[in-house]
Amino acid sequence: MKYLFLFLHVKFVLIFSLFFCFSNTSHSQDLMNESDSLFIDSINKLNLNNKKLILFENKYNEAIDQFNLGKINNAIILLNECVKLDSASANSYFLLSKCYYDLDLKMEFLHNIKKALLFDSSNVLYFSEIGNYYRLVTKNDSANFYYDIIIENFPNFSDVFYWKSLINIKKEDYSSALDNMNRAINIEEKDYYFNERAGIYRKQKNFNKSLSDYKICLKINNESSLYYNNIASLYKSIGILDSSIYFYNKSITLDEKNKLSFNNRGEVFLEKGDIDNAKKDFIKSLEIDSNYVLALNNLSICYYSSNDLDKTIQLLNQCIKIQPDFVTALINRGIYYQTVRDETKACEDWKKASKYGSELAKKFINNECY
Repeated sequence: MKYLFLFLHVKFVLIFSLFFCFSNTSHSQDLMNESDSLFIDSINKLNLNNKKLILFENKYNEAIDQFNLGKINNAIILLNECVKLDSASANSYFLLSKCYYDLDLKMEFLHNIKKALLFDSSNVLYFSEIGNYYRLVTKNDSANFYYDIIIENFPNFSDVFYWKSLINIKKEDYSSALDNMNRAINIEEKDYYFNERAGIYRKQKNFNKSLSDYKICLKINNESSLYYNNIASLYKSIGILDSSIYFYNKSITLDEKNKLSFNNRGEVFLEKGDIDNAKKDFIKSLEIDSNYVLALNNLSICYYSSNDLDKTIQLLNQCIKIQPDFVTALINRGIYYQTVRDETKACEDWKKASKYGSELAKKFINNECY
């Protein structure tokens, strides 16, 4: 009986030990299973994230291609899919803003560029885009708000002073414009900074400094037709006509499609009394752009000078049809009507010009209209 009890006791301990062992094994197995499950979940999540990343990159790159091809609506569709995959992608919102700007949807542009800035608040490009948008729509206080943020955080970003100067020029605040342009040039000497500063000096009647800056432009970039044109224009304004023609010739040599330089050189020929060469230049300018109102008006003067009144009125009518508020053409058409003894129509044109602020038209009205 004693041995039986001992045997049963040993058997019970063995069973208990086995139960304990199996119990521990089961618990360990549960832990292993749980660990395996977490590992598999993380792998699945990683694979899913990788798939989303790859899909995002493919769609974003395709959107860039579509944008560059000019297929703006296709690019927008792809970019909208991009922001669904990554709602914090500043690059996607930025490219969306460019798409909407090209479609002239300015509110959508502004919404998306501000979202880009929200997710990448240290990107000077986004501040610049918003500031320049406000400058172009003449919301100058808003533009300067963003420009001042740039100056505070990126004090060596020279273009921001150039942009502020452009606002000053529009407001005819040439002193502030000069200050801002000088700050831009002190940071970096770019040709278009000197070109703009030359224009400011010209407004201030400081022709020597203006000419000096235009020549600096050519030292930096002697392939610019515009800079030769501007020097020629400066010489024209101070009456040095031969030098003016020389620089217009240089401008046209660099850009044979430069309607501005052909028209302006024609004006110099007209001033010198060379009607034939003037007419050739105005016609050439109109071959480049048939709706160029300055050349149309100037060509009408050539025909008026040679007493071809039919051609004169044809060109003036065409000019005013394109730009009804073109004061010079209205005054000239009034002179034409006066020449053909139609005083009523002459006065009508001068009155229109007067409403647009022409002091010369007011003098014609006072002297000729009763």
